[in-house]
Amino acid sequence: MRFFVLGFLAFYALVHYYLYRKLSRAFDLGLRARLFTAILLSLATISPVLWRVLDKKGVVEISRPLALIGLLWMGFVIYFFLVGAAVDLYRRFHSPGPRRAFFITLILSLLLSLYSHAETHYLQVYRFTLETSKLSPGIEVKILHISDMHLGPVMREDRIEMLEGVYEKERPDIIVATGDMVDGNMKGLEHLAKRLAKIDPPLGKFAVLGNHEFYVGHEQAIGFLEMSGFRVLRGEGVEVGEFLNIVGVDDPAGERLGYKVITDEVSVLKSVDTSRYTILIKHRPEVEKEALPYLDLVLAGHTHGGVLFFVGYTVLRLMFETDRGLKEIAPGKFIAVSKGLGTGGPPMRLLSPPDVMVITIRGRSL
Repeated sequence: MRFFVLGFLAFYALVHYYLYRKLSRAFDLGLRARLFTAILLSLATISPVLWRVLDKKGVVEISRPLALIGLLWMGFVIYFFLVGAAVDLYRRFHSPGPRRAFFITLILSLLLSLYSHAETHYLQVYRFTLETSKLSPGIEVKILHISDMHLGPVMREDRIEMLEGVYEKERPDIIVATGDMVDGNMKGLEHLAKRLAKIDPPLGKFAVLGNHEFYVGHEQAIGFLEMSGFRVLRGEGVEVGEFLNIVGVDDPAGERLGYKVITDEVSVLKSVDTSRYTILIKHRPEVEKEALPYLDLVLAGHTHGGVLFFVGYTVLRLMFETDRGLKEIAPGKFIAVSKGLGTGGPPMRLLSPPDVMVITIRGRSL
């Protein structure tokens, strides 16, 4: 975690230095203006650490507006860096002056930021049907799979409204949340938990902890999830209805942060009756080969589809089973990966809109 934070801050400092250089060259800033710009951009560089510290200490009156402003700025300035690199490449073959190049980069970055923010409100609902002989013919169980809501300083009521709309339309039997539902100090946000608690499917709601629950303090995250009506599975399996097992394990980020966690999915799966249809829920879309004989379906999140679609289709598909959607990982065994309802960083997405999954498990004859 420490190395990730340091690495990100180094990258974020580079992004701000790039913006500083572009500003200086475009407008030929004097010494006083350069100094003022450097101080302002230095503060912007450390703002993610500042608002996280304030949020953890409970100074939410300051941390929440600072988080919103800081994360919107983060999205814009990263776009400025990426677009600027493309414009710099273009300038190798053409010669727009530094001021013109700056304004081209600025306008394109603003347009991308506006579109990406709007895309966070365009919810996709994916529907899949899986057949199994472990359920009697004619029996169906509908599961609503949600992930990565990131409730906290920025993600709030609008994410819950999205979930409510799908729930009212689909009326699932079970809701499963695969981590990162909580991403901040939940002080004063009990009304969100009470609102989630009103969503009450007949066979229950189940959740696991993601990396962000451990980052912000897993005890308060568990408290919020339980207040919301979820049973939090931490290295355990439960029998649901007549035909299903749901098994949940902790995210390994907890172990790296020194928490006592249970991540050994194979041991937990071996402890349940696998003649029943067995669903493993976890945060990261990784599956141990040794676990495959004991499960039928894996539900996961974490990837956000890369946030920027090209990250999902390239880097994340090398790191994980997939970055989105349904994938067969062995004959008759599947993993379903949600891009999530919220965002853990800037409230922006590019061609990776938020989603939920409605998965129907249908019985069939042998």
